Amino acid sequence: MMRICFFSTVTYWHGIRGGMEIHGKLLSEGLTKRGHEVTIISTKNPSNLEFEEINGIKINYLQNTVFGSKRKNWPNASLNKFLELNDRNPFDIILSQQSSAYSFPRSILKKNKIPLITRVAGTQLDMLMSVYNQTLNFKRGFLDLFKEILRTFYNYLLVELPLYHKSTEIIVVNHKLANSLKRFYFVDKEKTNLVFHGTNTEIFKPDKKLRDSIKDKYRISTDCKILLIASTVSKQKGFNLALIAFKKIFQTHPNIKLLVVGEGIYLEDLKRLAHQLNVQNNVIFTGHVANEEIFRYYNASDIFLLPTLRVEGFPRVLVEAMSCKKPIVASRIGGIPSIIDDGKNGLLITPGNTKELIDKILFLLNNKDFANKLAVNAREKAVKIFSLEKMVEETIKVFELAITRKKEQG
Repeated sequence: MMRICFFSTVTYWHGIRGGMEIHGKLLSEGLTKRGHEVTIISTKNPSNLEFEEINGIKINYLQNTVFGSKRKNWPNASLNKFLELNDRNPFDIILSQQSSAYSFPRSILKKNKIPLITRVAGTQLDMLMSVYNQTLNFKRGFLDLFKEILRTFYNYLLVELPLYHKSTEIIVVNHKLANSLKRFYFVDKEKTNLVFHGTNTEIFKPDKKLRDSIKDKYRISTDCKILLIASTVSKQKGFNLALIAFKKIFQTHPNIKLLVVGEGIYLEDLKRLAHQLNVQNNVIFTGHVANEEIFRYYNASDIFLLPTLRVEGFPRVLVEAMSCKKPIVASRIGGIPSIIDDGKNGLLITPGNTKELIDKILFLLNNKDFANKLAVNAREKAVKIFSLEKMVEETIKVFELAITRKKEQG
């Protein structure tokens, strides 16, 4: 049994349900079910809770911090909470979700002989490239790009670089990140470990009844085709490209709907764009759908889209759609090629290339057998490579490796 101290500035239990938060929940639950003890240290809870225990997971919310922020009082408060808990019952592992434990002093790591493991789903350099792609696509936002350049310098020099070098082991979520850490952060590739984000393939699975129930809910005819895009609705996710592509596809395939699942700061702009393109009657905006319910929407769709401009680490929506046996069209960017084998279990496009997006969607609509072959292969890969059990087991192996390496280092 290992005692794990998990640093994460935002958690699923704060009410934020993005990929990082869902990963933290699934991993913590998986570790706890296998007999390990998980204690989470996080920022202030909006409900002013200081502590709660859920399914054996102990969660400490630091009241004297700012929700979701690594600055302000987070470095001191999180370290003090760790020392308090560690004095009572020493931990075996410190796990940092992204750079949440960036300020952890080397001296304490050395004194307590506790390995620090950092899970990296994306770097500040990736974020800079995402903002750059967004600026090029929308032809505005150059001030935001300049601010992002300054932010990148700060985070690279004072947060990420020191953290990666004092980490005993690093977990990366795609092949590209392993290469990026070596090339730009000078991290020894021997201490980078590839662990894909896992999905519960018994929940995310093909189910025709669910397909029919969603069509009934939105009054969509049974013979109507559905394109689905699901994510946080931001400019970087390529929702605008999906709408532009849909307008063109609708001209030759009038019996088709675009289902937009999610909410975010770009949602109202997106609705206005749907009106400008005159496709508002065939685009359904569902708003937020809980992760516990979204498998119903995957099952309702015929093709899943992710034409993102963002340098994605490991977009869980792709694996969830694959697990539900859906053909996919996604951008060739970031960690997506680690998930999608182009032409085998999905189709990839150049980020921002609307023509490619249109052509690939039309190809799948007009070639049902090929689309079904992609879907079958996608489900097989999800079960074999991206299962929740595999993620937890491989993470535990990294923990064990880190403990061994720390002992060898004395």
